[in-house]
Amino acid sequence: MPAGFVLVADEADIGEGEVAGAFATGHPVVLCRVRGKIYACSSECTFDDGGDLSKGELDAYRLKCPDHGCEFDIRSGRIISGPADEQLPTYEVRIEGGHVWVSHRPRGF
Repeated sequence: MPAGFVLVADEADIGEGEVAGAFATGHPVVLCRVRGKIYACSSECTFDDGGDLSKGELDAYRLKCPDHGCEFDIRSGRIISGPADEQLPTYEVRIEGGHVWVSHRPRGF
């Protein structure tokens, strides 16, 4: 087990272009696989009441909120289109032994 990380899923459970919800130390996260790499970010949209991004649409690196239409870059959390005005928290991901591990805290916190 990597220090500072929590086990959230099996790597095989996340297919290419898929979005999956998980929990990292009690925080809801969304896992996305693009071009073979798995990314993790908060599953709560940063706009208004926080739409559930685990139900969002993934188009390459763009994750779209099903409630507000906000789009975020899953690699950085950068806002691609609003109405959100706060970037999406992202988490470091490690793959070990076929398991997906996500950092306890988002990047920059």
